[in-house]
Amino acid sequence: MQLLSLNVAKPRIRRFRLKFVSTAFQKKAVTGKVKLEQHNLAGDKQADLLNHGGLDKAVYGFSYQHYLYWQQRLGLTHIDYGKFGDNLTIDDLNEKEIAIGDRIQINDCILEVSQPRIPCYKISYEFNDISMLNNFIDYAHTGVYFRVIQTGTMEAGADIKLIYKHPAHVTIYDVFKAHFDSKHPNQEQTMRDAAALPELADAWRNKVNERLHLIDLYYKRREKK
Repeated sequence: MQLLSLNVAKPRIRRFRLKFVSTAFQKKAVTGKVKLEQHNLAGDKQADLLNHGGLDKAVYGFSYQHYLYWQQRLGLTHIDYGKFGDNLTIDDLNEKEIAIGDRIQINDCILEVSQPRIPCYKISYEFNDISMLNNFIDYAHTGVYFRVIQTGTMEAGADIKLIYKHPAHVTIYDVFKAHFDSKHPNQEQTMRDAAALPELADAWRNKVNERLHLIDLYYKRREKK
């Protein structure tokens, strides 16, 4: 894998239809070496700290292959790096292969896969397409959040090494689909496997455990009949 672009932004006021919000959604590509800190890349900030940022969502990676997919689907000739809110634009980051707890190294920085991304409404406004949010979720390749294991510096063009594959191999794609699609194969087992991983972000563990609680209640009710 290769890091094609590093993208950062600071919150600014933008208008979304009839309301004004503070957002750092649309990132801009930066050149040269960028320092990776424990909570984010230098120069990058989050506006909504309840839903973005933190140790488990320090850095967001997105595959350039998805840029090409959306470029074709939306009939666009070009999409700027960072348009999807990604900090790291990676040439081929495959959610069906990369798993919770996997680790990658970029220069002297080490990142650990912590959770999938759940997109928010702002992506529809970024692309001026109200259906974009639902289409993005249906596509189910929404990128990867990383926590920082080792700080350092990185720059666009650097090679990305997969230095650790978690033996459980619960992929980002499967966790995402298990959450959104009740017909996804092995949905329940995927959620149970994910919940057992200490590397899964706490926010996602809570989501998974809530679903599992409902499933367990269903089983108990069936037993009483």
